[in-house]
Amino acid sequence: MRSVLDNTTEALRRAGREGEVFLSLLQDRARAEARQSDGRTERLSPLDGSTVSWKDMIAIKGATPRAGSAHWRPESPAPADAEVVVRARKAGLVSIGVTNQSELAFSGIGYNPHHGTPMIEGRIPGGSSSGAAASVARGITRLAVGTDTAGSCRVPAAFLGVVGFRPTRGRYPTSGVMPLAPSYDTVGSFARSVADIIELDAILSGDNAHPDIASGLAVLSDVLDASDVSAPVSQRCKEAVTALGQAGVLLEHTRQSPLDEALALIRAGGWPGAIEAAETYGHLLETESAPHLDPFVAARLRASAGLDPDKIAHVKQGARALRKTVRASGTIYLLPTVAIEAPHLAPLLEDPETFAATNTAALRLTMPASLLDLPAISLPVGKTNAGAWVGVQLVGPPDCDRTLLATAAIVETLLMQKETLT
Repeated sequence: MRSVLDNTTEALRRAGREGEVFLSLLQDRARAEARQSDGRTERLSPLDGSTVSWKDMIAIKGATPRAGSAHWRPESPAPADAEVVVRARKAGLVSIGVTNQSELAFSGIGYNPHHGTPMIEGRIPGGSSSGAAASVARGITRLAVGTDTAGSCRVPAAFLGVVGFRPTRGRYPTSGVMPLAPSYDTVGSFARSVADIIELDAILSGDNAHPDIASGLAVLSDVLDASDVSAPVSQRCKEAVTALGQAGVLLEHTRQSPLDEALALIRAGGWPGAIEAAETYGHLLETESAPHLDPFVAARLRASAGLDPDKIAHVKQGARALRKTVRASGTIYLLPTVAIEAPHLAPLLEDPETFAATNTAALRLTMPASLLDLPAISLPVGKTNAGAWVGVQLVGPPDCDRTLLATAAIVETLLMQKETLT
């Protein structure tokens, strides 16, 4: 049986060869934490000795968080670990390094012109937590921690074929985590299995409850059949729904839900998180850093600053009412994570309008859960004929994270059984 130090040394070696995934490695710290894990007679948690990576928005003592930027950065290294890092260390996790991302975390594409883009066969990885998802997808770390504002954990999870979780906002501490849009930011996580997400959630939240699973799922049939959901994505998600039904899961097919209404609100009034992002980082457009910003991120910041505040206020008001509806119903919804297959990056870089449209398409189906502050998880459901991963998204009531995760674990098992049988 390999030691934790052996596994850590291998993870560091592989991470060092994946420059577009990792921005920096925590060589000394990782080896020290691994030796401590090997020397313990009692495990601190079920994940003691497991490797983990951290998105470049999360403070690591002695490292300088850069938010994926090459020029703009805080003035000095972080004096202390973010609270989520502290909790992970106390549970025995081994921190391998800091992962790449979309600059300022303000893109669902995952492109980074400064540090490279962790693509898969030329396709975009999704963002903004691209490197975090890639560190798990490429088998470098067992776990990864990122952030999710409008879909930044779920989108790359769907595009790279791993599990990505966004908790209810406030479930995990955000001290030491750089903001994007504070009203919508959360810390989120990646793993290859829901079981690992459940264990990591208990560590980061302090909640290790074992709730009953949901009695059934509400399938958003209108979304599955929508014209702006690509046929291959719809097909894979429908196959997953059929498999769940055949396995005995109670499914309610609905063509109207609070998530549909949230989609309509965003379409009509805009994404409120965009205005907050402009408030957080718009000042960079007037500094000497402006010429060095990712031009696609800079363009989105400019556009976001021009959103109509009255329309945004209407979106927020409607969201509060819809969130109460979801809480009262206790429903867990099923829909695609992303409406499109991950496109190849090269054509997007040639046309800013196509880039912007693709960014909108990538985030469209993850934004509703963020707007209503609902926990959501993306599970892989296979690849299209063209070789692109597809994810299905489960969205639960606010503060019912453990129920959502327990339900997702059952769904994952049933879908894995389906793959084994076919």
